[in-house]
Amino acid sequence: MKFNFSLKGKRQEEDRYAVVKAWVPDAQWEIYTALLSASLDESVYQQAGERLSLIRELIRGNDPAFVAKLAVHLREELHLRPLSFIVAAELAALHGDKEWVSRLTARVLQQPGEIQEWMEYYDQARKKITGKISERPGRQERPGRQVQNGLSTVFNRLDEYQFTRYTREEQEKLKKALLLIRPKPKDKAQRILFAGIGKDRLPARATWQLEWNELRQEKYDSLELQQAALRDKWKEGISSFRIGYSALLDHLPQILAAGVSGKVLKLAAEYLGNASAVAGSGISPFRLLEVYRKLKLMDQGGAPMLLDALEQAAWHGARSRTSFEENSRVAIAVDVSNSMKRPVSEGALTQRYDIGPLLALLLKARGVFTVTGIIGNTWKPIDLPAQPVLAGLDPFHRREGEVGYAINAHLVIQDLLRKRMIVDKVMIFTDCRLWDNRVFHQPAGQDLSRIWKQYRQMAPGAKLCLFNLAGYGNTPLEVLKDGVFLISGWSDRIFEVLRSVEKERNTIEAISDIEI
Repeated sequence: MKFNFSLKGKRQEEDRYAVVKAWVPDAQWEIYTALLSASLDESVYQQAGERLSLIRELIRGNDPAFVAKLAVHLREELHLRPLSFIVAAELAALHGDKEWVSRLTARVLQQPGEIQEWMEYYDQARKKITGKISERPGRQERPGRQVQNGLSTVFNRLDEYQFTRYTREEQEKLKKALLLIRPKPKDKAQRILFAGIGKDRLPARATWQLEWNELRQEKYDSLELQQAALRDKWKEGISSFRIGYSALLDHLPQILAAGVSGKVLKLAAEYLGNASAVAGSGISPFRLLEVYRKLKLMDQGGAPMLLDALEQAAWHGARSRTSFEENSRVAIAVDVSNSMKRPVSEGALTQRYDIGPLLALLLKARGVFTVTGIIGNTWKPIDLPAQPVLAGLDPFHRREGEVGYAINAHLVIQDLLRKRMIVDKVMIFTDCRLWDNRVFHQPAGQDLSRIWKQYRQMAPGAKLCLFNLAGYGNTPLEVLKDGVFLISGWSDRIFEVLRSVEKERNTIEAISDIEI
């Protein structure tokens, strides 16, 4: 599911991020929070114009030195490469004649293969500022001197081995940028390399995926011959590990349907369930769940073995993820009404219903103290096992409507108050906005905000995270006073973002200390 981070509309300045300004009026904190919110929506990287207008306004309203350091923080600490590119490109377009722009560009772009991607953001930003349309349609304009200097530094990190490891498409993009920037080579070897790239004298890497696509597009005398050729390619990719963890996961249903031998499937299962491979892949547990659901619908031999491997991957992934520390204390309440059984995205087998329970199971597997339950007319705590993780969701689906169809979220907080139980976070998953909304079957005076203020007196450091999983059109993340976070839509990056927001002033001080 993607967040819908809409920047459309002509809101008055005092209305933008009003809840944030009410308790953190600092302009630096405002842009930091806005950028973290934007990071939860992949489409913000793909569309220019009004969608980026608020980010541009905030960049212009802040100290350029701080924003430059923020771009470095986004890249090096939060690993938000596209967002750091947007910020750095906007700064370069605004302050292209400043010497620090070259240092910023060279710092944010860590690999030569990233140059063309960054240049596309830079072109968008420059055209927005100047309002000029390129005199050469379809071609990029040469950037200013300081930007060229920064990009030249990045180009001079390139060596022949690295270039030959790029795909042909990546090489073409790099060649296009090279001819545009005309970087000054740092030595004779670099000059020879640049000349070789410009004249297409260097070979390209043949990836397994490219070879497989070419094999699939060839003409065969029969369907059987094509299937045999593809099976052999699957075998070669799995046996040599050229296919990679992520690609193997994505193609797992196809591999199973192709009739690959049990020996090869066993090798694939061992790789999928390997703890080191899982930790190195950074695969989302929700992605594992999607593949798990697809395999459950298949009756080919080998499916149970692969399902077990995915279960192991989810377990190892839960142990290696650090969004929650093991000494955390978390309460999770899940709306189990029928409307929650809608897919998280078109065609997906993972439902809104799955998100809260899967998170609870992952936290259990990690050893985090977790109170889990279902919310409706009443609140009913449920004791979840630490294992299995993915298969543990099936029993949860049988609880639809078990506690009624209202959403009396205040009952969760009241139960914690009654038990004098202090938790770090209370997370409530539903498909509507709960904060300051009276819902039916809710007694007068029992609204969520009133009960939460009472709980904060007992647990002043507690945070309340309200997930509106159907929240399209709303800001992905709103930060209110009293430790309240309103989250619209879903992204499994949300907990990393929340952790960054919770650091508050320490984060701003750390960014300010960055040297460029």
